[in-house]
Amino acid sequence: MNSTLPAPMNTIRGLMRGSVPCVGYKRARVRTTAESRALQQLTTADGWLAIVANDQRQSLVALREQAGLPATAEELRQLKADIVAALGRDASGVLLDPEFALPALVDEGVVPRDTGILVATERSGPQAVDGLRVADVLLAPTDVRRLGGTAAKLLVYVRPDHEDAEGPNGRLVSRLAEACAAADLLLFVEVLTYRRSDEDPAEYGRRKTDLGLEAALLVESCGARVLKLESPGSEPGCRRLTEALTVPWALLSAGVDHETFKTTLQAAVAGGASGFIAGRSLWKEAALLQPPERRAFLLGEGRRRLAELLALLP
Repeated sequence: MNSTLPAPMNTIRGLMRGSVPCVGYKRARVRTTAESRALQQLTTADGWLAIVANDQRQSLVALREQAGLPATAEELRQLKADIVAALGRDASGVLLDPEFALPALVDEGVVPRDTGILVATERSGPQAVDGLRVADVLLAPTDVRRLGGTAAKLLVYVRPDHEDAEGPNGRLVSRLAEACAAADLLLFVEVLTYRRSDEDPAEYGRRKTDLGLEAALLVESCGARVLKLESPGSEPGCRRLTEALTVPWALLSAGVDHETFKTTLQAAVAGGASGFIAGRSLWKEAALLQPPERRAFLLGEGRRRLAELLALLP
């Protein structure tokens, strides 16, 4: 290991080396052999998460339709296949959906044999329930296994000032975490906060970092084993997040441009993040190109961008 790295906290490498103090809601249970093996299959040789996210559905349909392009299931499957074929070989894993990408991309041999598969378990787009955004699970752990998955991923939108572990999202995460634990399946949870319709935008902006931390702690307390999170905005903010959690977290790209994401990732890694799970910052432009130009973009610019992100993981 590079001797200039900070001492391991709750990073994947640190957790594999020993226990860490619990600062969150409760101490995380000991990782099972199966979960440790899944992490090995989803990380680089140096223990970093470097996952290409390709599970977009509703947002991808909207992007193409707004540009006057077809958004049929077959068009989206081929787009996803091109992304995985170009970027999957350099990534430690790919995040795929069960509606367009899977099982086709496995059955057709598009996913490289040494690339881990993180499977999205949620329906695309949350439901509105009593002013909250509530996720809806599509897949059970057995479905994730059937699709060739290495681990499961669940996306939840959480407002920790209006819900807790006994709320609909908390109960949902807990149920899926228990089911995954019973099946020896590793569970990643992506956590996003959002502005409520009656909330002042400026006030939400001031509170967003704290809300993100509290949301992450809430979801961790419900059994998430790895978190996919937005950036708190600075290296000290990332370190505060890392020190509060007892599980590893990876940075999501949130659709920002590549140069912005590079800067954000540098701060996150310096602050203790265990890598990235990034999608649109790598390949968004390709979604609006015709197949020949799309493949050329992904093999050129897409791979160059991914290489730059990998170079930021010490």
